Amino acid sequence: MMPRFNTIPDRVTWAVLTWMFFNLLWLKFVEGYVPQWIGAIIATSLAVALAVFSPGPKEEAEEEEVKEVTGEEEEE
Repeated sequence: MMPRFNTIPDRVTWAVLTWMFFNLLWLKFVEGYVPQWIGAIIATSLAVALAVFSPGPKEEAEEEEVKEVTGEEEEE
């Protein structure tokens, strides 16, 4: 399960880290067979997809459902 990203900087940070990690793996294992520019295109599309489609912060309704399922009570 992916972590929830609460802010845009969280999404950008994880997208950049994913891009770098993917490119390093590509250089290590795949570059001998397929050129690096193809890996950069794939890494960029993966990073953009992560930034755009990653889960956002929990809604209040979701938090209430989780509390009902787990049996937690609110302390006020």
